[in-house]
Amino acid sequence: MTDLAVSVVVPTRGGASRLPVLLDALAAQSLDEPWEVVLVLDGDLDGSRAVIEAYADRVPLRIVERAGGTGVAAALAAGYDSADGEIVVRCDDDLTPPPGFLAGHLARHRARPPDARPLGVVSMTRDVFADTAYAAAYGRPANARLLAQAYARPADERWQHWAACNSVPRSAYVAAGGFDPTMSYREDSELGLRLARSGVEIVIDPALEVEHREPAVDTATRAARAFTSGASTVAFDERHPGIHAATPPPAGAWGRAVAMASTRIDSRKDAAALGARVDALLPRLPRKGRAKAIAWAVESAAASGRRVGDSTWVRDQPGVDSVSVVVPHYGDPTPTLALLAQLAAQTHPVQVVVADDCSPAPFPGVDGVEVVRREANGGFGANVNSGAATATGDAMLVLNSDLTLEPTFIADMVAAARTHPHAVLAPRMIDEHGTEAWVGRDFPRVRHHVAAWLTPLARFRGTSAWHRAVGHNVRAHGAEAEVDWVVGAAMWIPLADFRAVGGFDERFFMNSEEVDLQRRLRQRGLSVVALRSPTVVHAGGGSSPSESRRRWLVEGQLLYADKWGSRRGLQAALTLATGANLLVNAARRAAGRDLRPLEVARTEMSMIRGRR
Repeated sequence: MTDLAVSVVVPTRGGASRLPVLLDALAAQSLDEPWEVVLVLDGDLDGSRAVIEAYADRVPLRIVERAGGTGVAAALAAGYDSADGEIVVRCDDDLTPPPGFLAGHLARHRARPPDARPLGVVSMTRDVFADTAYAAAYGRPANARLLAQAYARPADERWQHWAACNSVPRSAYVAAGGFDPTMSYREDSELGLRLARSGVEIVIDPALEVEHREPAVDTATRAARAFTSGASTVAFDERHPGIHAATPPPAGAWGRAVAMASTRIDSRKDAAALGARVDALLPRLPRKGRAKAIAWAVESAAASGRRVGDSTWVRDQPGVDSVSVVVPHYGDPTPTLALLAQLAAQTHPVQVVVADDCSPAPFPGVDGVEVVRREANGGFGANVNSGAATATGDAMLVLNSDLTLEPTFIADMVAAARTHPHAVLAPRMIDEHGTEAWVGRDFPRVRHHVAAWLTPLARFRGTSAWHRAVGHNVRAHGAEAEVDWVVGAAMWIPLADFRAVGGFDERFFMNSEEVDLQRRLRQRGLSVVALRSPTVVHAGGGSSPSESRRRWLVEGQLLYADKWGSRRGLQAALTLATGANLLVNAARRAAGRDLRPLEVARTEMSMIRGRR
C-alpha cells in the first residue's frame, strides 16, 4: 500500500487567476495523513506555473506539465497516472473546498468494511453567483434544483453526477479503465458509468458539498454550454448505446417554441447569440417571465446540439484568461516605456507586444516584451495588425502608449470579459484632469459629421444635445451600455474573432479604422460594450500637428463612407457645411474677429476633396 493516503488531481489550463483561491483552500486542509496535490498544467498559457510554484512551501504539490490543447480527459488521465495516493480526489481549479474537505472524503473510504465494494464519493458543487438578473431568475434556482435532484437519485443513477469533484480508490479507477482521453466532453460521467458497472458503489454526500466559483454568468454562456452538452451525447452514445433514451419534445406551445428556436441554431455561436439576445431583454421583462425566457434559450440550444452534434465537440476552453497586450508605438519611447512598467506590475500576467511603426529610432529591447518593428510607417491599424500577428492570448488588449493603469487593470478586464464573453470591451476613460471621455459612440452618419463640422455649433460643445448630434452615446456616459463602437485607445478584442474578420483594414492610416473593425465584428455576432469599470487615464493629444490630425480624421471618414455609405453624399454635405462656416466666419470678421474666412474655407475644401 502506498504511504500517501490521498492524491488530489487538479487539471488546469489558463487558470492563473483561479488557482490562488483553490491553493489557499488546499493549504488550509485539516488532513493529518500524508497527501499530495498533482497539478496537471495543461499548457502554461498565462504564467500558471509561477503561481503554482509560489505555493510549494505551503501545499505538498507536484506539477505534471503537458503541451496541452488535447482536452481535459487527457489531462486528467495524465494526473491520475501520476498520482501515488491510495484515494484519488478530482478537484477542478475553480472550486473552493472547505478545511475538512479532504478529511471528510478519506473518512468515507476509511469507514468502508474491508470486504465491501469500492466506494466512489461525489461532492456536488454549489454555484456562487454575483447578484445579476440572470442569477436571480435562473442561475441560483437551476443549481438548487440540480442539487435536490442529485441528493434524491437512486443508487443506480448516481453515476450521472460524477463530475468536477469526487474521490475513488486509485485501484478501482484503474480497474474501470480510467479516463477515455478521446472523450472531449462528458469524460467525467462516462467514467462514472464505467465505475458503476465495474462494481464501485457511488454515493453523493451533502456534507461534502463544495463551492463552485465560476458557473455560467449569463444566458449566452449557459446556452452555449447547453448546445455543447447536447452535441456531446453523440460521442457518449457511440460508447454506451441506449443510455440516453430518446425523449419526446415538450408538448404544447412551449414545445413548439423550443422546437422552432432550435431549428435556427446550427452552432455553439448561434446558441450564444440567442442567449445574448435574451440577456439584453431581461431588464425589460417582468420578473416572472425572465426564468421562462432563459429556460427557452437553454432548452432550445440543448435540442439543437442533439440535432447537429457529432463526436468532436470540445469542452469550453478559458476564453479570457490568457491576454496579449499590443502597444502601437511611434517616436519617443518614453511614454511607451512608462506603460510597459505599469504592465509589468499587473496582478494578472500578460504577453506584451510593442508594435514599432518604423520609428526614426528603433524601440529599445525590454525584458519580457516582444518588439515587432515594421519596415514602413503604415498607421495605427497596420501597426496593430503587425503586433497581433505575434499575439498568443485568447484576447487582445490594444493600448495606446499614453495611458495610466491601475495594477489590477488587466484582472478587471478579464473579469469584465467573463461577464461579456463574446464582446469588444472598452474601459471608462478620463483625462489627467478627471474629465471623462466619450468612449461609447453611435455608428457615424452624415448628420454626425456635419454637426461636428459646423462652426456655429461649437458654442454648444459640452451640452448633451451637442454630444448626441455628433454621435456620442449619452447613455453609455453614465452607465455600462452596449454601443455601436468604442474608441480604440484601450480596446479588448477576442483574438480569434479579430483574426477571423481580417484585423484592421490597412487602407485607413489614422482614424475610423476602429469603427470599421467593430462594424465587421458586430456582423460576426460580437457585441460592443462601454464599461464603467475599470478606469484608465488617457493623456491623449499625441504629438502630431492639429491640421495633420484633422486631415487624417477626414480621410478616415471619407474612406469609411466609401465602405459603408456614400462618399459623395458625405462630401456634398460637408461642402454645404463649409459654405455655412464661410458665411458665419465672414460675419465674425466684419465684427472685428481676427479670422481669414476664405483661407479657412479653402483648407476645409481641400480636406473634403481628399484622396481615393
